Amino acid sequence: MNQVVQFGTMQMLVESLLDGFVSTKDVLSAGDFGIGTGEGVDGELIIIDGVAYQIDGEGQVHEVGPDFPIAFGNVHKGDFEFLKEYEDITLKELQDEIVKEVKTKSLFFAFKIEGDFDAVQTRSANKSTRPWPSLSQIAEGQNVFDTTDTDGIMVGYYSPKLFQGAAVPGFHQHYLSNAHDFGGHVLGAKLKHVKVSVQMLSGLDLRLPAENADYRAADLTQLDHLNAAIHAAES
Repeated sequence: MNQVVQFGTMQMLVESLLDGFVSTKDVLSAGDFGIGTGEGVDGELIIIDGVAYQIDGEGQVHEVGPDFPIAFGNVHKGDFEFLKEYEDITLKELQDEIVKEVKTKSLFFAFKIEGDFDAVQTRSANKSTRPWPSLSQIAEGQNVFDTTDTDGIMVGYYSPKLFQGAAVPGFHQHYLSNAHDFGGHVLGAKLKHVKVSVQMLSGLDLRLPAENADYRAADLTQLDHLNAAIHAAES
């Protein structure tokens, strides 16, 4: 069973450790499906069939090159199994249905949601500059985008609550339209007719910026505001 390979942690973003310590090439060497963000929270990334796309802070979609710097990412080698088709359902309702079908909240799993959507709401942020702001500050300035009658794909991961701070607990998904004209981190959606596939994952392979001086010097022991900061940025 594959693992999800994760570059960086959510706590790093919360604590303004936003250097791009790996490249697209590095991330793609670990898997062909995934999500992430660039250095300085430079837009939202979605990886589909080994191709990485960035939805920038203005909502524009770009295929990124091999040297694009990445501050955080989840990736795995795709081997999805078809789960079920769903019609006329909200994203939250669908997430509840997926958990019922996989029958666990204790394992990581990846998922794809492909098809027609009545509405999708996403967000993305423009790249920050040094000195890096906190994730909460970035969230306050993020741009929110809405579209209707779109067809495309969501790629994401479910992480057990135990891993809060390392990963995003629960569901975390990004969207890309088939026309490559809309996407981003998904805030909500109404699904018209979609096919859902899942891939159970045996664990988390965590890669940290061991050679980064700021990371090595950071005090990452203060966890009191971590949960609130992740909730504000990811919901």
